[in-house]
Amino acid sequence: TAKYTSIKNKLENDATVVKAKESLNGTLTVTLDKVATESVTEEYTCKLEFNAVERDTLGEYIPEPVLFTSDSWKTIQKAVQTGNTSKYNVGDTKEVDLGFFGKHMVRISNMSECTNGETSETACGFVVEFANIITKQKLNSTTTNVGGWKDSELRTYINRTIYNFLPSELQNVIVSTKVISGHGNKDSTNFETQDKLYLLNAQEVWNGNSYDASVGTSKQLDYYKNQGVTASSYAGAKKQYNGSNSYWWLRSASSSSADGFLRVIDIGGWGIRSAYDFDGVSPAFRIA
Repeated sequence: TAKYTSIKNKLENDATVVKAKESLNGTLTVTLDKVATESVTEEYTCKLEFNAVERDTLGEYIPEPVLFTSDSWKTIQKAVQTGNTSKYNVGDTKEVDLGFFGKHMVRISNMSECTNGETSETACGFVVEFANIITKQKLNSTTTNVGGWKDSELRTYINRTIYNFLPSELQNVIVSTKVISGHGNKDSTNFETQDKLYLLNAQEVWNGNSYDASVGTSKQLDYYKNQGVTASSYAGAKKQYNGSNSYWWLRSASSSSADGFLRVIDIGGWGIRSAYDFDGVSPAFRIA
């Protein structure tokens, strides 16, 4: 009679994750419950059974999606990665605690993919946007839009200072996004950056604007499209700062000037203002 007394392998001892279609060698210790009376060779057949449990990381269980409002960011990320987003809808909101900047609501602003050759990823897939204004800042400390969003001081501020105040669980699910942004009249081409947090552009809000040179590189976000936002019907683009409608920056340098950037005004329409002025900051990010 043969029986196993122990099955020890690296998965148990060293917490090694075994991925799909990979193999792992272990050690099986067998003792024989008999006394040998002669020198013979005997063969024994042992059947081993292992139960596999799928985990994102060893020992961690990630629940199925229920509500964007209450689901963890890890659950939301897994839902996006597996295409299991039927419980979520464009416009759903969730509170985020930014510490020094206070608590703010974010919303799902896009769930559709890019299918028309968009070169900017900023409206592709699962996009989450701050539903209100976090703070007010200048785009630059001088009156210039040279270098556009790429070289702006506000881009650095958003991706360092504001990003660092996001909860770590949220930071862990935000992906770097290819961002195309328009240029002013002192530059000749649009700009490309990789950002965790980014401002929207004119096309993503109103589906276009003649002063944004990057129009055609992105598409209107699902949220603003569902709200019926256009250049002439724009109430759905309003955002608030401390409870009142206020102005907020876009990443689009004005192609007609050397100092201005586009912004959303307090009634939801568009305007242009010097990069040196204070306006609202309300970034977006992608989960993939």
